[in-house]
Amino acid sequence: MNNNSLKKMERVLLIIFIVLGVIAIAGVILLIRFGNNTSNNEGNQSEEEQQVGEQTYDWEAGLSDNTLWLPNNCEIYSKIPEFTFFDEQGNTHSISDFEGKPTVVVFWASWCSDCQEQMPIMNQYIQSSKAYGDVQFIFVNKTDGEKETEDSAISYFQNLGIDETLYFDKELDAYNTLGIHNIPTTLFINEDGIITEWSPKQITEVTKFDALLKKALFGGSYATSDFITSRMMDDEGAIHSSYDETSSSTFSSDVLSESEGAMLEYAILSEKQELFDQILDYIQTNLGDEGLTPWVISTSQTSKVNALVDDLRIYKSIDGAQQLWGGYEKILEQYKKLLITYGTYNGKFVDFYDADSKEYASRFTLCYGDLKAMKLLAEGNSDVKVTYDSCESIVVNGQISNDFPLYYSWYNYSDKKYEKDELNTAEAMLTLLHLAEVDLLPDNTLSWIETQMQQSGVKARYTVDGTISEGYNYDSTAVYALIAMIGVEEGDKTLINEAVKKMEKMRIDDDSLDYNGAFGMEDGSGISSFDQVMPLITYMKIYGK
Repeated sequence: MNNNSLKKMERVLLIIFIVLGVIAIAGVILLIRFGNNTSNNEGNQSEEEQQVGEQTYDWEAGLSDNTLWLPNNCEIYSKIPEFTFFDEQGNTHSISDFEGKPTVVVFWASWCSDCQEQMPIMNQYIQSSKAYGDVQFIFVNKTDGEKETEDSAISYFQNLGIDETLYFDKELDAYNTLGIHNIPTTLFINEDGIITEWSPKQITEVTKFDALLKKALFGGSYATSDFITSRMMDDEGAIHSSYDETSSSTFSSDVLSESEGAMLEYAILSEKQELFDQILDYIQTNLGDEGLTPWVISTSQTSKVNALVDDLRIYKSIDGAQQLWGGYEKILEQYKKLLITYGTYNGKFVDFYDADSKEYASRFTLCYGDLKAMKLLAEGNSDVKVTYDSCESIVVNGQISNDFPLYYSWYNYSDKKYEKDELNTAEAMLTLLHLAEVDLLPDNTLSWIETQMQQSGVKARYTVDGTISEGYNYDSTAVYALIAMIGVEEGDKTLINEAVKKMEKMRIDDDSLDYNGAFGMEDGSGISSFDQVMPLITYMKIYGK
């Protein structure tokens, strides 16, 4: 073979190689973009699946955040919008016709491979639900007349042997009214027509269905509270900071005053006096030097330093117990005296007192400004009232800018200035919650949160110029729990809905697991006490409202 022939062959092979490379790259892109939803649509989205109302659904974003697959026009813990569907005789039914009993609504189609994973197990779910009373099931078929007809739906449904009525969404009224993006979508509705749980994907295990059903019937706090008290709290009332499937490892982790105080608040909201007394007794038994509540207790030592924000929460909870049950006057007065003595210095609230060095902090962290508790502390004490006014001024004037209307992390008393450290977003949201609780949250801050929630969400850490800190572009359970609580204080149902959707993305729902109801990784890792107690309080505040 001469040189010219070799060169021609090389060019041909090079062209073939380039073409194959381009095809391979295109194939990878298509798989990434559409791989997760081809089973629902056989590789082609129909017009109504791509379009809900006038908004085009962002399928690529949905692959990275499954909360985007949830129905657009529904809100968790709110009344389900009215919609209609048909039975086999052509009679029209409305979802409101079924009020009075807990109801599970399943939207499905026979051609959908994800539905084909869930539908054959529905008989098991129906049988399992009988343990919890009279739960009714509504199966609504997505009958578009093309990919699915009444005949194909009836044939498939009959072969499953499900002894329930089959309904048809022939005009896609339900699909479009609710803003459904995906099938199967399963909604759990209580007897008053309130959506209490939902799943935008197939449910393929009885233990997972049971966990979702119990959450719908008994509330979000049901399993989470049980997990904390049975797996993270020891017999003395200490809530340990890190969960491990080995209880000895869990109970060797630190005990933080923030978790103790938060569980006291939960006990007040849920009116569980026995739980309240158990935790309060632990706090009283383990007071440090000067009678302070140590911010951390480890297996080796007890801290000689308190944390003002936790002390304020504990004080506020003890006052709540006094209002609710009575009999806590002495403890309340003792705690009030300690807070004034060691939580204030020279007419200012301070972060902590160090019992070893006998020194007060020269700073004030803005999220420590529990203004509601501070107002309570100042009642009947003019000196503390002046201290409160000074603290309120520091917090209110700590907004960074109109473009980035969050608040600086802390104020330096020595230099009389706000320090421009990066913002731990959980602390930043706690500052905003404290402002919202006393009607001082500004509109521009609330608008910023709402805008972020409509986009990619609020991330774990920010610089003071409003950019996400490197390495912190991820979601936090506690952050979204706090945002939901802000929504409760502001009466913003949309914000509550968006925040709870993001929060519950990290929730583990599987009755077969010891950590069912916990927030963390599916394998049981990454479960910390703060990420449990914040959603627990959130659930109670939502139900309470």
